[in-house]
Amino acid sequence: MTENRTLIEKAKAELITKPKATKSNTKIVETEDPNLINELLAEYSALDDQAKLINAKKDEIKAVIKDVIADNDELHVHGAKVASIARWRETTLVTETVKTTFPVKEYPELYKRASRSRLTIH
Repeated sequence: MTENRTLIEKAKAELITKPKATKSNTKIVETEDPNLINELLAEYSALDDQAKLINAKKDEIKAVIKDVIADNDELHVHGAKVASIARWRETTLVTETVKTTFPVKEYPELYKRASRSRLTIH
């Protein structure tokens, strides 16, 4: 864990600079240490692969436990509750229908704007 922390701290210290504007209005930064970025990306990819495997296994285990519980509400082991299922119905909004019926330009008060960002590792 300390090794990972050191890699991240080194990357922060050596790689983070202000982005430069380009002709396409996309701000691009070229790394000063491609090896360090590649190490970070390799570790990120390895962790992502591990997380996918772990989540898939958890989903398999949950499916088995749900099958064991079946139509009951709780699963007990030696009298102690170890798992339970909550069941409910939901009503959700069909947003495309709302957007078609109440366009943003005509009904701006129905909409809320938010600024968000998402990192995509390619």
